[in-house]
Amino acid sequence: MAVNASREKWPDMMKNEAGAARRSPSAVGVTGVSSDLTDRTQAADVESLFGAAPAPVEPPSRASNTGSSSTGSSSTGSSSTWDGPARPVTGSGTGDTGNDTGPSIQGHALRPGMRLQHYELIRELGSGGMGTVFLARDVRLGRRVAIKFLHSEDADITRRFILEARATARCSHENIVIIYEVGEFPGGPFMVLEYLQGKPLTKVLGNQRLPPARAVELMVPVVKALECAHEQGIVHRDLKPENIVVTDSGAIKVLDFGIAKVLQGDEPPETPAGGPHAQPRLHSVEGMGEDVSNLTRKGAIMGTMAFMSPEQWGIGVAVDNRTDIWAVGLMLFRMLAGKHPLDPLRGPQLMVTGMLDEPMPLLRSMAPDVPQELAAVVDRCLLKRKEDRFPDASSLLRALEPFLPGRMSRELRVDESPYAGLSSFQEADADRFFGRTREIAALVNRINDRPLLAVVGPSGTGKSSFVRAGLVPVLKRSGTPWEALVIRPGRNPLSALASIVAPLMSSSTTIEDDLQEQQRLVERLRAEPGYVGNVLRSRARREKRRILLFIDQFEELYTLVPDAQERLAFTACLSGIADDATTPIRVILSIRSDFLDRVPEDERFMAELSQGLYFLTAPAREGLKDALVQPAERAGYQFESPAMVSSMLEHLDASQGALPLLQFAATQLWEARDTTNRLLTESAYQAMGGIAGALASHADSVLESLSTQERTLVRALFLRLVTPERTRAIVSLDELRELTKDTGEMQRLIDHLVQARLLVVQTGGGATGATVEIVHESLLHSWPTLRRWLDEGQEDSAFLEQLRNAARQWQGKNFDAHLLWRGELVEEAQRFQRRYRGELPQLQQDFLAAVFAQAKKGRRLKRALLIGSTTFLGLLVVAAVVALVVIRNAQQEAERQAQAATAAEIIARAAESNARGAEAEAKQRLAEVQAKELERQKAQQEAEAANAQVALANQELLSKNDELVSALQRAQEAQLRARFAKKRAEESATTARDAREEALRAAEELSTLLKREKERVSRLQSQLGSPVIEVLK
Repeated sequence: MAVNASREKWPDMMKNEAGAARRSPSAVGVTGVSSDLTDRTQAADVESLFGAAPAPVEPPSRASNTGSSSTGSSSTGSSSTWDGPARPVTGSGTGDTGNDTGPSIQGHALRPGMRLQHYELIRELGSGGMGTVFLARDVRLGRRVAIKFLHSEDADITRRFILEARATARCSHENIVIIYEVGEFPGGPFMVLEYLQGKPLTKVLGNQRLPPARAVELMVPVVKALECAHEQGIVHRDLKPENIVVTDSGAIKVLDFGIAKVLQGDEPPETPAGGPHAQPRLHSVEGMGEDVSNLTRKGAIMGTMAFMSPEQWGIGVAVDNRTDIWAVGLMLFRMLAGKHPLDPLRGPQLMVTGMLDEPMPLLRSMAPDVPQELAAVVDRCLLKRKEDRFPDASSLLRALEPFLPGRMSRELRVDESPYAGLSSFQEADADRFFGRTREIAALVNRINDRPLLAVVGPSGTGKSSFVRAGLVPVLKRSGTPWEALVIRPGRNPLSALASIVAPLMSSSTTIEDDLQEQQRLVERLRAEPGYVGNVLRSRARREKRRILLFIDQFEELYTLVPDAQERLAFTACLSGIADDATTPIRVILSIRSDFLDRVPEDERFMAELSQGLYFLTAPAREGLKDALVQPAERAGYQFESPAMVSSMLEHLDASQGALPLLQFAATQLWEARDTTNRLLTESAYQAMGGIAGALASHADSVLESLSTQERTLVRALFLRLVTPERTRAIVSLDELRELTKDTGEMQRLIDHLVQARLLVVQTGGGATGATVEIVHESLLHSWPTLRRWLDEGQEDSAFLEQLRNAARQWQGKNFDAHLLWRGELVEEAQRFQRRYRGELPQLQQDFLAAVFAQAKKGRRLKRALLIGSTTFLGLLVVAAVVALVVIRNAQQEAERQAQAATAAEIIARAAESNARGAEAEAKQRLAEVQAKELERQKAQQEAEAANAQVALANQELLSKNDELVSALQRAQEAQLRARFAKKRAEESATTARDAREEALRAAEELSTLLKREKERVSRLQSQLGSPVIEVLK
């Protein structure tokens, strides 16, 4: 390949730099904080805000964590506040002070708790070479924001900082970070931005290759953002994965237009000395110091080397919007091939990019499995001469959109509709499922962190379709092996769980064995809820794949399962499956939002589920438009006019269950399409009654085609398929057949309604396992006839549900007579039997017959009891008369005895009075004695207390006396020692005085001796000078 030849031309010295370049930043721009931030949200914020700033890279030692010294020394004083106005920055600065301690407010280093106008700093997210990012609270609007502070006060850097803010603020687009405010405070400028929670694209990619559809899905929002920016005359010029964030909500955000250049006409580029083929002038990262303004001057290289276009390498070609298209091509190449096209070149070695005669490697040379058409788009983006690339972002967007998920799928058959009608989308319908791209991305992000998720929303929001046709296909295209298992709780939720476990471990060869094995599994799941989780985890690890268990229509657990213990056993199994984020199993359930209040009956399950709630609302208008328009466009059809689409969307905005209504109306419109002009016409739309009347008119037309007897059966059928809570019920086909004696007629009627897409039949385990349900809950709200039936039969509907449950329990307990109704329920059943004209299933008929038979038997028993009671009452009257005479005689005798007792009572009362007087006197004397005794005891206690105090005082005095004696003895001893010391001192003084006198005497003697010696020496000298001595010499 040509590029390989060019690599051989590089000196060995340049090739040897590749290893070192891998260990150091390669971007000619601020790298932001270090990559070891533990908080992924902080990492996303900081890397996004500083990852592409146009200042030079600091040396690796300068990269800081969230605990960077740029926050300054801590202070224990009160938090500082600066509420001055945010005055616009003009770009005139005071020069670089050389202070690298970070910005401050009135001399105080930035720290959490500070107030900047109406923003309260919460915590530092991190620091980069250009500044510090803080998470802050907008106390005025009650929202969290990110505030970016500039470190340096250099005038050029300040102007570039404000240019970044102004350039970004001019681009109002959902895929571009929002700038709320920019201004100055004492210490430098600041910028208030949208606070993003998510991951930079670098972390989303990792080191893996992405499937083509996923790569395009991530890049299309980026291209849309560039389209908006280019329309404003702004070129990003440093587009790279670090500047793209995938938020937790699924949105794609392009950040940091810090080195963007506002295009103002055709300014000729500066050509390096030596002509357009001369090597460009590079600014080394090291040695730049604080002079980062060089990077914004004419002729300087700006950007990240790995993503710089040829014109950015100083080849004498002007930078324009096609520079960003080059970066898009490089990112797509990286996603699809798993590496940079010039890998392993690094740093200055990438200068080969600026050699126009050396083409870039073709994508399919490194990733031959990428579709040829998509590879051609990427290769065109990477053509070195910019005039050969896509002329603008709009052209690139049109080229990429056909490769979005579902766009590269099979062609439709002639008789196949691109719309699903009232049926839920299935996994096989992913190629025609549109309008939920952002929501799918948001849920994909959550799946990695949450083992248990719930998609919550009102009826008609498309929860089932969202998971089946949206989420599951995206996971399977992600490059990680996924297996999806789908169940519905139904009336036997544990059996539903057992049905997915049994095939994974059963070795039976007959249906009977399978049923027996499944029943054994149900009993085991009741006793061992964690068993199904063990089985699924073992399979996932054995197959080296991840498993997604989707519990669809989770509200059936509460509408179809009356036994609370059965419900708790099912939720316990789910908790055992999704018990840890590291497990290869994920559990997702869909539940109507009005049933969330039923979940807390299992506190453990609710605690786990509450951390993974995802609320799926009705699609936004743009999503509804995609779901309406894109399937038709995929099939090669167009709507007759944009006004027609707008009219349909306006009706859908005000409709409950917009998605099913849209799908059904679009299906009806498709069936009336103009095949000649390949149009969906407005006349056909008006003829079907618009969105609001499409569903009702279809159902009514189906009903009108039936006979009177058939319509009566349809009414009974639909009432049976709706629960008292007005949700869809799943009913076995056998039970529905019992609604009439002619089972064949009921079967034909159900088949007709299924063909008309009003009912759906689910078949499992043979014909006896077939179940029937209404095709979509929107029929319960949008079909006036059904609503009228439900209102008329509301009382019967509630009673029938109660009857069905009671009959099943009676059958399950071997027809125990104690479970038969009694009392008021029997009377209600009799009233129901008199007014109800429909057919009941045999089991329910048998139950009512048993109830009525028991009630009849009870009435006969009551009659026999009444006759016996009357006879007994007559005998009781005779006995009462005889007893009355006896009682009268006894009463007279009692009166005589009462008179005698009265007299005795008077005497007893007098004696009692005397006794009470004597007792009172005795009590008084006793009280006086007790009082005196108390006084004596009190005096004795006081005396004893006084004696104790005296004894204590004596003891204290003795102790003090002993202490004084000891002290006196010590004082006397000290006095003796002092006298002895004084005496010794006086003796020492005398000795010293004698020694001084002796020394004086010795000195005098010595002086005398010296004087004598001097005289002797003088005499000798005089003698040496005599003639005699000279002779002797």
